Amino acid sequence: MVLLIVGSIFLISAFAIVQTVFGASSTVNVSSSVTVGNAAPTVSNVVLNGGSTIVLTPNATTAITVSFRINDPNGCEDVIVNGNTTSTVFRSGVGSACSASNLSCYIISTTTSNCSGNASTTDATTTFGIYYFADSTNGASSSYDAQDWVAHVAARDATGATSSATSTHRELNVLTAIELSTTSISYGSISAGSDTGSTNQSVTSTNAGNSSTTLRLHASSTLASGANSIATSSQRYSTSSFTYAGTSTALTDTVTTVSGFLITSPTSTASSSYSRATLWGLAVPGGTPTGTYTGSTIFTALWQQ
Repeated sequence: MVLLIVGSIFLISAFAIVQTVFGASSTVNVSSSVTVGNAAPTVSNVVLNGGSTIVLTPNATTAITVSFRINDPNGCEDVIVNGNTTSTVFRSGVGSACSASNLSCYIISTTTSNCSGNASTTDATTTFGIYYFADSTNGASSSYDAQDWVAHVAARDATGATSSATSTHRELNVLTAIELSTTSISYGSISAGSDTGSTNQSVTSTNAGNSSTTLRLHASSTLASGANSIATSSQRYSTSSFTYAGTSTALTDTVTTVSGFLITSPTSTASSSYSRATLWGLAVPGGTPTGTYTGSTIFTALWQQ
């Protein structure tokens, strides 16, 4: 009888121990943690000027684009918002590490993109204004005919991880152009049988392109008032001041290159350094009827080797 009682007490005690260890709760909260590491961004699909040759605009800047794609596994905002991109458009001979120059190297850190939310990939575009005198790489008048223009894009994320890519090469065309200081030559009032004497009218030609240029002239219509006209050869020009007619040259209706006239290619927007004037005079033959006579003269830029 004593042994039975002891055994019963042992079983009851063992059950109580088991229930204390394994049955305190039916739900247990187990915490988890992870550290997300940084993944470097990648740059791809770099395209310069839509894949086309670069054609400049006289005496102005020309907008060209560099488009590209960025992928960052940590999200595109890791680069676009918290990091940065730098786009460089350059003549191949100076390399992507070039210093900014309106002749050969343009650098911009402003980008437009469609980055949104947690997307890892974004397409982006940078727009450049290329000056009219940027180095040409296409044509006999170019000093860099064996080179091209290239776009390079570098991306950096918030931790400083970087990636870069380069576009295919594109030509930048030669631009031979001039801008005139006036669109009219007014001789004022001249009596029949008189001339302008030592009073010259000046027309300044400014190089508005990226090549050196000479100047060609011809009359597209002679001075006329109704049925009356003044001979084209009565208008004369020179690259220096003169007393009519002096050493000036008579205007003709045949295209003529102005002797000794040359404007070098610009390296900046300082137009006065890349300008040259032609001086003009006129004789009105005796017997010319009164009236206002108008005509037209064509000024043409020309590169000559």
